[in-house]
Amino acid sequence: MLTKDQLSDLTKLYKINESVVLREYLQLLALHKIYSFSKSSNIFFKGGTCLHLLYKAPRYSEDLDFSVNMSESDFLDFIKIPFKELEKENGFVVKDKKSLAGKTFLLTYKTDLVAGDVFVRFDFSFREKILDPRKNIIETTFPVLFNNYVNCLSEEEILSEKIRAILTRDKGRDYYDLWYLLSKNINLNFDFINKKLKYYKTSLSSDKKELKNKIEKLAIADFVVDLRPFVPLKEREKLKDLCGYIKDYILKKIFSSN
Repeated sequence: MLTKDQLSDLTKLYKINESVVLREYLQLLALHKIYSFSKSSNIFFKGGTCLHLLYKAPRYSEDLDFSVNMSESDFLDFIKIPFKELEKENGFVVKDKKSLAGKTFLLTYKTDLVAGDVFVRFDFSFREKILDPRKNIIETTFPVLFNNYVNCLSEEEILSEKIRAILTRDKGRDYYDLWYLLSKNINLNFDFINKKLKYYKTSLSSDKKELKNKIEKLAIADFVVDLRPFVPLKEREKLKDLCGYIKDYILKKIFSSN
């Protein structure tokens, strides 16, 4: 586990709260353990933390999200193995939590390195087929040595899920992540987007006006509150101005040529 000195050094390096740094360390330990098993080839990392750790998005994240390509019973037989090893080796506690869909687990780490316990939530979805599976490498300055690939969604597929997220929930982080992907010129794959929206019995063609309205009506206060814990300290004062820029950027990228 991280020492106090290591945590202090990493906090100075990344210029963010110690609890955020420690949580990322726990996320890396969990990913390292899960993907050390061959059966993890059917588990695909995705979402904001995937963007941060694999695709170098600047914002930090709190949850680990996955799509699973195996039966729920086979998955449950498998996942208890890496979770038990994490508990044994690091003193974590991992418990399953009730969820409306899929399977959710919460890792808890009791420590005196920071004030309060540190949590990592795992969300596993079984509902949809992976459209563009990839293998990637995690490179990190944290003291976690990866020697296995991490199976994940492509940036195109994550972008498609981010558009769906904007249409189905209200979190400023989704707009931030979409802006990041569009700024990298990641392709807007409308086939992917519509396949993602199919689970909500809609399509981008029927929801395009709603998407534009949601982007235009994104409230600065909501954006700042949601993003503030996940960006470096010096970036937090810039979030109000960034919100307007991100809205204009996304609208131009998606709607100016369509």
